[in-house]
Amino acid sequence: MISPTLSRAVRGRRPSALVDLARLLPKDGLGLYASGADLFSNAIFGRDSAMAADYLLRLRPDVARGVILKLAQLQGTRLAAAGPESNEEEPGKIHHEHRRLYVDGRRVRHRSARILQQLSAIWGGEKTSLTYYGSTDATPLFVRTAVRYCKHRGDAILGEPVVRRDGTRVTVRDSVLAAVDWITGKLDESPIGLVEFQRRNPSGIPFQVWKDSGTSYLHLDATIANWDAPIAALEVQAYAYDALIGAAHLFGDSQLAAGWRERAQALRGNIFKCFWMPGAGYFAMGLDRNASGTPRWIESIASNAALLLDTSIFDGLPDAEEYIEAVARRVTGPEFLTEAGIRCRSLNEEELVDFQDYHGTWTVWMKETFDATRGLYRQGLPALASQLAVRLLNAVNTAGAHVEFLYVSPDQRVMYDFRGRDPRSSQATEIVATNVPEQPLAWTLSAALALKWLLGSKRDLYAPVDWSGPRSSRPQLDARLLRDTPRLPLLSSVDEFASAYERRGDFVLNRALGHERDLAARARHRTRA
Repeated sequence: MISPTLSRAVRGRRPSALVDLARLLPKDGLGLYASGADLFSNAIFGRDSAMAADYLLRLRPDVARGVILKLAQLQGTRLAAAGPESNEEEPGKIHHEHRRLYVDGRRVRHRSARILQQLSAIWGGEKTSLTYYGSTDATPLFVRTAVRYCKHRGDAILGEPVVRRDGTRVTVRDSVLAAVDWITGKLDESPIGLVEFQRRNPSGIPFQVWKDSGTSYLHLDATIANWDAPIAALEVQAYAYDALIGAAHLFGDSQLAAGWRERAQALRGNIFKCFWMPGAGYFAMGLDRNASGTPRWIESIASNAALLLDTSIFDGLPDAEEYIEAVARRVTGPEFLTEAGIRCRSLNEEELVDFQDYHGTWTVWMKETFDATRGLYRQGLPALASQLAVRLLNAVNTAGAHVEFLYVSPDQRVMYDFRGRDPRSSQATEIVATNVPEQPLAWTLSAALALKWLLGSKRDLYAPVDWSGPRSSRPQLDARLLRDTPRLPLLSSVDEFASAYERRGDFVLNRALGHERDLAARARHRTRA
């Protein structure tokens, strides 16, 4: 018998991505709110918006256009002074987080207003608005999304005018060029030729990338990466490479294009030289610095490498297949793969922290699973990609929501009751964690829409890629990897969703203890540098 539950899936209603998308679109059509729940409601995030727009390029180009225009409006124009209350703004940089007290003619909810007040006090905001720039990946993602938009919809958008926060009037073309200048400026600043970050506000976000929680970047001795010195995140380098190559193609007649191509090739060489760990046969998730300032691997095995698959860094590379197979085999193997998608960190490193952290071994993010899915398609591994696609769609339909992420135990029990309101018994297992997953989340619903379009239309997410070596080798690699991957069917009926929900892990969340252990872990593991 199916128990009473708050899950829409068990009540026979799958979440509607189009309905949820409509909830997250501002009335003026400019931008995209990150979620409809407490933490990110009515907030426009640069990274989230750029990625969701990219996901929706083929299906909802109007949304992508609105995002590009909004990010151009909010683009940095000045160099904010470092120190307390700095918003970390830089010329050409795309913002991390934008909040307002009044949205679409109404005051935001009490929780959102309180978050605005709290963040404004430490990030240089005002009483009615905040724009904070603590993100390194948002800028190359903005360029990449704009380039891809022009490829599919034409470059007329480049001539569209926008008014920036300081009142200056520019075009989207100006904004894209300013963003590319920011990327090349970061490469110039780095002694190791990478795009690095280091917060300039002591209360700013320490890890200014998508895995931005306090324990996301770990060494194998459980020490947290040294955020008091510059850090280079793996996937940011690939995004920057895409941005430079894309901009060079978009502005091919520009005198700058040749220089961008040259910079891109140097950056690609540095990615493989600096991040590939031969002993592990895998990419480091990042580089930080020891006490003497020497760069070193952040060597914990994480899912970041899967994000490389959805970039062009392997295109035309003679030994590309060696790297592609290493990444694809690992992230679709038992260390990472679950029935809901891929984990953020390898199961082999579960003991690095003593709680279920936001980007750890228990968390399966729908966004990252989609990025890996699209990357596998891009690299000519469609059968393997389809298994990730099935897992993502089954997960959101069984949970009954376009959920931010799901907790999955090492023995593969999924917390489809993601709010922890429907325990199966009085002996439910406690998950010590800091976060209840948000829903609906912009990039989850965008990923679901893109996958439904792909599966329904039988189209590819990409045009053919310039694979290195014989094209016939990729189907063989796809078949080899698929043999080692547990295959799941795509669930489609109410009974199938209900059955999957009834098999869910019996969990409850202990957030108070999660926050306590999170703070303790940050303090305890900041002793080695």
